Amino acid sequence: MKYFITLIFFLVASSSWGITLNDINDKPSSLPKNFLIWQFLHQEINASEASEAFYQLEGVNQRFLTDYAAKTDEPEIKYTVNCLNTKATDLLSVSQDDCLMLGLTPAKAVVLTKEEKETIAQRLHNRFGYTDWLYTLNQESFYTSTQNLTDETLLFRLAGGRYRWDHFNHRVTPEILIELSKNPHFSDIVYLTVTDPKMDQLQQSLSTLTLNKHNTPQTNFFLALNALKYGNMSNAIEHLQAAEKHYPVGIDKDKALFWLYKITQDPLYLDKLVQSLDINMYVLYGRELRNLPTENYFTTLPTRENPTSITGVDPFAWKAFAQDLANATPQTAGSLIDRCDGNNSVGVQGYVLEKIYKPYIHNFTMAYDPYMTTLSNEQKALIYALMRQETRFIPGLISHAFALGLMQIMPFNVDAITKTNSLKITTYFDMLQPNYSIAYSVAHLKHLTDKLYNPLLVAYAYNAGIGATKRLLLEDKRFLPAYYEPFLSMELMANNENREYGKRVLANYVIYKTILGEAIKITSLFDNLVQPNRSDYFRATALTSSQAMGQTE
Repeated sequence: MKYFITLIFFLVASSSWGITLNDINDKPSSLPKNFLIWQFLHQEINASEASEAFYQLEGVNQRFLTDYAAKTDEPEIKYTVNCLNTKATDLLSVSQDDCLMLGLTPAKAVVLTKEEKETIAQRLHNRFGYTDWLYTLNQESFYTSTQNLTDETLLFRLAGGRYRWDHFNHRVTPEILIELSKNPHFSDIVYLTVTDPKMDQLQQSLSTLTLNKHNTPQTNFFLALNALKYGNMSNAIEHLQAAEKHYPVGIDKDKALFWLYKITQDPLYLDKLVQSLDINMYVLYGRELRNLPTENYFTTLPTRENPTSITGVDPFAWKAFAQDLANATPQTAGSLIDRCDGNNSVGVQGYVLEKIYKPYIHNFTMAYDPYMTTLSNEQKALIYALMRQETRFIPGLISHAFALGLMQIMPFNVDAITKTNSLKITTYFDMLQPNYSIAYSVAHLKHLTDKLYNPLLVAYAYNAGIGATKRLLLEDKRFLPAYYEPFLSMELMANNENREYGKRVLANYVIYKTILGEAIKITSLFDNLVQPNRSDYFRATALTSSQAMGQTE
């Protein structure tokens, strides 16, 4: 309770007076402290105040450097930031060589002329780091011989998608493929090729690759799906078997088993899949086929009146508690459960129990029902599904990107929602309170669910933005009716975080619909994805427009 009172005092003070150095100075190094410093650097402060705050950061990135450069009088900081932010068109006009090196990247260099690239390469001459790749940019062809694969692969990885489409999307010989498979960045080559619909020619070459014992399980998995896409079943099965063997226990091993079953229809793979202790979309699918229930989760916990119980609202108190949990042994874990067994701590207690007993039981509690009394079961299932993936029900979390609270809402979304929401925050830290986080997420989800009707697509948009999801559906042409769909589309998304996030939220949603008495088959959600009229507004509208034009013609 003392932590809660401290936080409330801090919030009131921050609301009235802004963030102060005293707010920052007495806090331990952490993401929440970084968030305080980020806010402080955007206030009207002097150079001395900015310096005192900046040098307390836990890790410095270019965003913080840029913010600090706007406040400080340190010439080296301003110089560094100005160099880093040099535009591609201004590279030749940079007078200092070290500054030019700071601003130079392959993605910028692709817009330079052949002569400009050579001028910069000769000027820098590898004095501040390797720059001979600038000469490689001027090659006529790429991946056509084994002579310069190291530099070519550097450009493949770092020069950007359009450059890959223009210079690398062609068939390559088996000899070059073998040499590429020895490159330490081969996993990047596979990932960036297989997940990009515009790299179809190089994809076809990769589909012929046989098993390499040096591949990572994930590389084998992507090679398998790519081989499957181009009809090379034997390669696909070989890669999947290797991936399943070397993946650790969990969702990755389950997805390899799922795909082995989908390809071979061998019931032995399905038998192994349904025995998994994880709860994910692959296991739910397998159990649905076998008419087996999923039971290794809990939804409620016994609680008591405990005013000192850890609620997880105070981010600094939570950081200390989480460290204790990380260091706990089976013998000391019981005392941690006792510290979070209050009526307002169900989410935290469930988190601790899941940590201790994972992978045997899973936390699907509904600790925040009091803030959802006006919501439908559909809304509650979706919010809990997202919440479970975002924060595992811990309300005081702040991410590296400064997403806030139970529902991890970004500050720019908080600002937009505050303008129209009836429940208005007075400080960003209000978002660590469950009532604000849930209310704001309801408003945000309304914007998403108006256009997206499948929980998987909603999850994609919640994680990466509705614009990215629209591009996925319209430009990348994912989730169209075809064999192995919608599964290939789900696996071959380029955004790794978004891809895995969506899978987890979908499984959470199915479990919560069951808990709420509205059980839904995960197979029906998969079927829905390849039916534009049922899954999303964007494709349904495009389809209607296309049909109307056809009738007019």
